[in-house]
Amino acid sequence: MGCDFSDGAVAAYGAAAALAQRVGAAIDLVHVLPDPRASRSGFEPLDALLYRDPGGELARTEARTRLEALAREIAPGRTEIHLSEGDPVRELAAKRDLFAADLVALGGGGLRGVRRVILGSVAGKLLGHPGCPLLLVTEPPPAGEFKRIMVAQESPRAISPWLEIGLHLAHDERSEATLLHVLPPPGYLSDARHVELDPESAPAHLAGLRARLEPTVPTKILVRRGDPAHEITAAARELGVHLVVLGAERSGPRGSPGRVTNDVARAGLPALLVVWPETESDEEFGSP
Repeated sequence: MGCDFSDGAVAAYGAAAALAQRVGAAIDLVHVLPDPRASRSGFEPLDALLYRDPGGELARTEARTRLEALAREIAPGRTEIHLSEGDPVRELAAKRDLFAADLVALGGGGLRGVRRVILGSVAGKLLGHPGCPLLLVTEPPPAGEFKRIMVAQESPRAISPWLEIGLHLAHDERSEATLLHVLPPPGYLSDARHVELDPESAPAHLAGLRARLEPTVPTKILVRRGDPAHEITAAARELGVHLVVLGAERSGPRGSPGRVTNDVARAGLPALLVVWPETESDEEFGSP
């Protein structure tokens, strides 16, 4: 769990703590102190300490004090605190691998406006580092539980890691689930392994996948046509879902997030769980 003390980070910590409590998991709460000569943290009290305190001792003490207070408030007895220094994305990716984390949770708000265009956000950049599922939270779920979950599923014929995780999570949370399949716009060309072009058979295939994975989860099946990023975001808002579960397609040789993943992550939905495929694909789902 990466924490920069923003409202989104606190919401993400609360959501992760609720999930951890239900499955008996521990939490590693990580804060990365940036090099004061390179960049600001975005948290003004810490920035002031960093620039007044070149050695960083005051900043580290302040950060630890705040982390300990959060841990006492949200997840006492289940949280271990870690302070690190350097680039936040590299440090979080390294800690994720070191701890063999099952889930990384971050605030989904990120940087806004010109600063975001120039610098990007930690969450956005971490999307370019495949690993365990990444939970981005903008708003805490009601009563700490994701009671309405939507899974965006490209192929109605094959079980994906995100479909499996989304339905298992819906079962554990005793939640309602929506399976969304977005048909491409007319004229779209794609490998049939990734996109099912038959709108008539798609609902039956999706129902079959759900029956194989979690037959007792109350599930709505939704098939729409259009741009996937737009349709996923629009459906999530129309249905008032608390969590969207999405596969992270790759784009380009450096593994940067594909357009759909990137656009949905930037849409400001209450919570998004991004799951990487077992085998990365160079195709951008939904790109004409």
